[in-house]
Amino acid sequence: MNGNKKMYKKQKKSNIYQQSGLSLIELMISMVVGLFLLAGVVTNFTSTKNADVKRDAVSEMDANAAVAFGILRQAITHAGYTSIENVQLKDNKPFFTTSDGNLTNPTCSNGSLRDVNPPAPNRRTRDSATRDFLSVMYLADNPCKAGLNSCPDVADINPNALIYTDCTGGGSTRDARTVACSTDPVKGIRDNKRDALIYNSFYLIKNISSPNNRVFYCEGSRGGSQPIVENVEAIQYLYGVMADTGNKVYRTANQVEADDQWALVTSVQVGLLLRSSRQNVLDSPSTKKEYFLLKTKVTVADADLRRLFRVYTTTINLENRNSGALL
Repeated sequence: MNGNKKMYKKQKKSNIYQQSGLSLIELMISMVVGLFLLAGVVTNFTSTKNADVKRDAVSEMDANAAVAFGILRQAITHAGYTSIENVQLKDNKPFFTTSDGNLTNPTCSNGSLRDVNPPAPNRRTRDSATRDFLSVMYLADNPCKAGLNSCPDVADINPNALIYTDCTGGGSTRDARTVACSTDPVKGIRDNKRDALIYNSFYLIKNISSPNNRVFYCEGSRGGSQPIVENVEAIQYLYGVMADTGNKVYRTANQVEADDQWALVTSVQVGLLLRSSRQNVLDSPSTKKEYFLLKTKVTVADADLRRLFRVYTTTINLENRNSGALL
């Protein structure tokens, strides 16, 4: 009997020992290992998040550059277009510049004024520090089939008409004004077909609601003005002029203007300096404060040194100068 009691007590002590759980040392080791694992997870999450923020910023800037270049390419490619009636521009000049006098707003054949939004004098093509101005001109086709005063229906569109809208889409309704202000020999402007011009101006201004935000605009003479993209820090243009040697030389607007070479321009180089919409993309302020945009140096403000900046450039041919016809 005494032997059974001793066996029971021994078994009871053994069960208590087996169910005693982790020791304090084991618990502390587990906590340290867990903290190391958690730190690794947090570090990886933070790194991934920062990389995603930078990647999103670059993607946004790439998209903005593509939109801006697309609209600029369309307008600059059309510059100097003589319409399907082959009406020559005055002085064979596809740019609205500082040497042009005060502009009038001609009356079209239906009594309406040509320009819903006349080009402003301060939008003329010229150099302006890091915010150059560009204004191009081309002549308007009659979008409608012969005898029609308007053609909102697709079936009534003249299949030969190529250009009759500005950069904002002004004229795309193909209404009576669009027809009456075209180069059409019967329905268009009567006195001087050279007056059937469409102007497109491109400029950079600060957003009224956010003084630190630069917005790139297009302004059309047949529509109005509208923003294209935001966060454009600077924009520059250079104009490709055919020299006597047969080589092309890229010059600033002021240089071309001084030598009266606008009729010799066959291409335009465009440079954009874009910045991220988010201000604190970088972990610390960048040491790079200067960017070269074509021939101009742009200095970034100290407050923006944690943004991302990228330079984008492209060259756009004036097809009406290079091939004799719009492509």
